[in-house]
Amino acid sequence: MPHPTAEDVLAAFARTPGDVAAARRIARRFADLDPAERSALLWSDDPGGRTVAVVMLVQAARQHADADLTDEFLSALRAERIDDPVLVDLAAEELVGVPLLGGSTGPLYALAKSDVALVRRAAVVATLAFVKQGDAEVPLGLAGRLVRERGEVVQSALGWVLRETGKRASEEALVAFLDRHGRALSRAALETATEHLPAADRDRLRA
Repeated sequence: MPHPTAEDVLAAFARTPGDVAAARRIARRFADLDPAERSALLWSDDPGGRTVAVVMLVQAARQHADADLTDEFLSALRAERIDDPVLVDLAAEELVGVPLLGGSTGPLYALAKSDVALVRRAAVVATLAFVKQGDAEVPLGLAGRLVRERGEVVQSALGWVLRETGKRASEEALVAFLDRHGRALSRAALETATEHLPAADRDRLRA
């Protein structure tokens, strides 16, 4: 039986609703796809192919940590072949954040300096790996570097990650951060960031 190709994946995905859940099913079905064929999907002009490829990278990373998977994702992101925030949100935590747990966070700050907005978003979303370990310092430190950015691509990620930081790591640290930086956030990001705070803090910070 011939080995599956990128074209086989695209044909299979075309017969689905085309959503992320379908991409996950297709990625599992073609889990043994040759890395070269996966790369062809990632760099293709087909949005569905790129979605499946990113999901494949995440699923591969869950099976076996490999820096090459992170590099492949970031290369496509830096080259703006990945142009959908949904794909960044699907992958950044596990492909970028998890490999940095227990090590240097310097790579996150390097990503935060990128000229590409979705790379900066990836840096923010990647800090969720630290949030889920109860670490508020890393996400808040990175957020402090990007909080004055005006673009919605980064601001929406900041709101979401800040909310999770307060919910999962340290509500006290989040409130202190927002007292210092909250006015720099967009209105929508601030509202998201404060969703789970006590009413008194939420109202004061939103005022």
